[in-house]
Amino acid sequence: MPVKNYYLSIGSNIQPAKNIPACMALLQNQYPSIRFSPVYETDPIGPAGSKKFWNLAAVLGTEENEEMLRASLRKIEAALGRVRSPDNRFLPRVIDIDILPQADYEQQAFIMIPLAEIAPLVLDEASGKTFAELADGLRKDAAGFSRKQV
Repeated sequence: MPVKNYYLSIGSNIQPAKNIPACMALLQNQYPSIRFSPVYETDPIGPAGSKKFWNLAAVLGTEENEEMLRASLRKIEAALGRVRSPDNRFLPRVIDIDILPQADYEQQAFIMIPLAEIAPLVLDEASGKTFAELADGLRKDAAGFSRKQV
């Protein structure tokens, strides 16, 4: 089975200084070829609470199909204490690992700016723009961003 690259968006606003490094370690253990962007502290958007998020992007190559990868990522989330439910979709979260693209991802600075750091020349199929071009268009929304050391 051929290796496919997947792009991930990762975030936490419950004990992110603990949960982001733990998530990165679990991902690195399961997917040794994974590469991570820098980690950014960002303001919460919408009803996710008032605590700032730590966000980053990652790219990994695997022979798993998307369904298998999603199941593996959900296990990592669960190991870190994430409980998924329709009732808590927009609540603060221990960890959130999403496979990209997802709905409106190209309009979210907290996703695109880290993603452009690890894959600047990759094309977004819907817009025909590179991740770097999409991120540049969102930098005005990144006033509250700061890099974190992990």
